[in-house]
Amino acid sequence: MGDFSLSDQVVNCETQFDVLRLLREVTKGFGYQYFFVAGSPSAEVKTFAEAIVITSAPSEMVQKQDASQPPPSNPLTGVLRQFSAPFEFRLDQPDQTVPANFKDFAERVAASYGLECSFVVPVYHPDHGPAALLFIGKRAPLSFVEAAELSHYGQLLHEKLRHVSARPPKPDSPLTERERECLVWTSVGKTSIEIAQILNLSEHTVNHYLNNAARKFNAVNRTQAVAHGLRFGFID
Repeated sequence: MGDFSLSDQVVNCETQFDVLRLLREVTKGFGYQYFFVAGSPSAEVKTFAEAIVITSAPSEMVQKQDASQPPPSNPLTGVLRQFSAPFEFRLDQPDQTVPANFKDFAERVAASYGLECSFVVPVYHPDHGPAALLFIGKRAPLSFVEAAELSHYGQLLHEKLRHVSARPPKPDSPLTERERECLVWTSVGKTSIEIAQILNLSEHTVNHYLNNAARKFNAVNRTQAVAHGLRFGFID
């Protein structure tokens, strides 16, 4: 990305929305179409959708992955076990060695969306364990400088995302974490469809969380629920 620098912008991020916006800028700036931030599966989190922290990809891309094979179907599982350094994977370089489920995922993405390359940045957080940023698109191979820059930005943005996401709700908040997240995204103007794509939920599920939040606040609609949440500090 040449002279693109966002270190100061990362420092100033205060919400998940701020980090999402910067991740979109970085993804586009490096010529990729979509990004994923995802952890490795655990006993409670086994599917790709459950492992995703945030993404810009269409929800059907994730749904196709989870429907393609028995769980655990997170394509990053083997990658996080096999690689500790960032790497680029390209379908036009058949000699590359990657875990089979990641290659299968890349081939399905290529077949459905025409996106034939990806860049994976393994990251680690002491409270959340191993995770990865995955960028998918269709572009020329990364130069050494581009790979170093994108890896650096990925590390910074993942750390910031975990930091802003770790802010606990007020002890007296009646909201669940999902209800709070949906209200936060509503407060910055996101529709139910957009929130569903961001959080990898169905639109129906997002509406369910927003309706629950409104009911808990005795609000007549989500706008009033957002106002109540902001007024009493249950969302920020």
